[in-house]
Amino acid sequence: MLFLFFFKFTELQACLGVEQMKKLSWRVGRKKEILKQYQQQLNGIQQIQFFEQDLEHTTPWFIDVMVECREQLQGFLKEKGVGARVMYPPINKQLCYQMPGEHPVSNQVGQKGLWLPSAAQLTDEQIHFICHSIKEFYYGK
Repeated sequence: MLFLFFFKFTELQACLGVEQMKKLSWRVGRKKEILKQYQQQLNGIQQIQFFEQDLEHTTPWFIDVMVECREQLQGFLKEKGVGARVMYPPINKQLCYQMPGEHPVSNQVGQKGLWLPSAAQLTDEQIHFICHSIKEFYYGK
């Protein structure tokens, strides 16, 4: 059986894409700035671990961290109007993969992984508020 697909943009989609591409270099730079601000402001908090990023060759589209007391932190941030999302469940336990054996890193990410707000439009003041709220959660300050 042969399947042929024709993936052509409509003119409207092409116009939107062209306009979005004009903003790409700004978005890439801003995403890197956002990660650096989170890393600087949350430095030293033992309950938070950032994933290593190669900012020279990649762009962090999500700010993903490993945290202690993930559900409690997420609820605390929600009460303050901050939307943090749980990362994907362990890939080895997803129905389409079902990989046999133990996969401790995948399981740990599934239990402790959290995405912090990372929209390119996030202001420095909003990042500071989020970081302050996280410090308040862990240290009561």
